Amino acid sequence: MCENSASEEARAFHAFAVQNAHCVEVGEMARHLHEHMAEAVTAENEDTEVPTQEEIQTHLLKHMLHPTVRVAHILRNLLDLSETLREVVVSRAEDNTPLIDVRTVTVYLKVVNEIMQVYKNTDTARMLFADQAQ
Repeated sequence: MCENSASEEARAFHAFAVQNAHCVEVGEMARHLHEHMAEAVTAENEDTEVPTQEEIQTHLLKHMLHPTVRVAHILRNLLDLSETLREVVVSRAEDNTPLIDVRTVTVYLKVVNEIMQVYKNTDTARMLFADQAQ
């Protein structure tokens, strides 16, 4: 995909990714782009090979360096990590007494701090907030 990055189709692909990274999960975006590219090739009766959904997803995750796309991925990863850590922070003993792992709490709080830094340093108007009034 990177070798065709100067084409009009590639520029449209990248523009779509940048405009929607904040509100569409990468797997869903890759599916949509794959379908769109397949339709375009079919409509033009070209013998062009359409990248697979997995190849598109790899491109979005590994090759696109646009800040909007990268920040969206980083934020989603941090949020996933914080949820996992939160579940690990408090466990239960056999008598159902809560057990707190202080080391995990420390890591969890650092991840939460990183999430807050992303929000502070990002144009939040570009993010999708489901509870935001229209």
